[in-house]
Amino acid sequence: MRIPIRSLSALVAVTLVAGALAAAPAAAEDAGWTAVVLVQEAFPKQSVANEQIELINSTFGVDFDTWDDVHNLSLGVKVFRHLTPRWRVGFEADWSAGGIDGTATIPTEAGPAELAFEQSYSVFADLMAAAHYQLCPTCERFEPFLLGGAGVAYEQDRTTLTLRNEYLDEWLIVDNDGWFPCFTAGLGAQVALSASRTWWLEFGVAYYWGRLEHQVPAEGSLAPAPEVTADTDSTGPNYWLGLAWRFGAPRG
Repeated sequence: MRIPIRSLSALVAVTLVAGALAAAPAAAEDAGWTAVVLVQEAFPKQSVANEQIELINSTFGVDFDTWDDVHNLSLGVKVFRHLTPRWRVGFEADWSAGGIDGTATIPTEAGPAELAFEQSYSVFADLMAAAHYQLCPTCERFEPFLLGGAGVAYEQDRTTLTLRNEYLDEWLIVDNDGWFPCFTAGLGAQVALSASRTWWLEFGVAYYWGRLEHQVPAEGSLAPAPEVTADTDSTGPNYWLGLAWRFGAPRG
């Protein structure tokens, strides 16, 4: 699969961070590392996707959920190297899958028929070069930080709509996938969970920018046109909660 040129610039940022970590002086290794496993809830705009669902609702007189009505959860992993007392540089990767669906019985000229809708994401993942700027490098139990990151994301989804009864068999299928650049910025903190300062609770809020918008084929008798706009707009705020583990030499 081809990666768009605009996504390559974000991929270069990831590569540069990898090079910086590999080329860091031996003294930086003494500062140690932090690894974080986290759960995140996001509130993506999904404006066009929601409008398309609302169009189905108004056309057929139903009330299917939009993406505003469900929780958008993801799992994430971060690994940071402590370059200086203030700077920690590394990577963040996030993954999620899920969908929304609904069924309703509606009247038609051929009698009552079942209308079924589903939009499912088999994968939504990103990989970002990221950095933490420690706001209080001398703090020992509570450490606030600023977060920034840039990278690439990939998503794959399928939308289906069927209208069926004994006489009707109408359907629509739209498959969508692609790469796109993504960025994030936010504020977080870590709270020590042990006297050894090995395990930490991490939490924070951030804003995420990422959008895949293009024309894709639409198949089936319910397709409004041979091609439709597929728009995955993940831009929006999020919050996360995670468990951090510090390893390597202790932080000075």
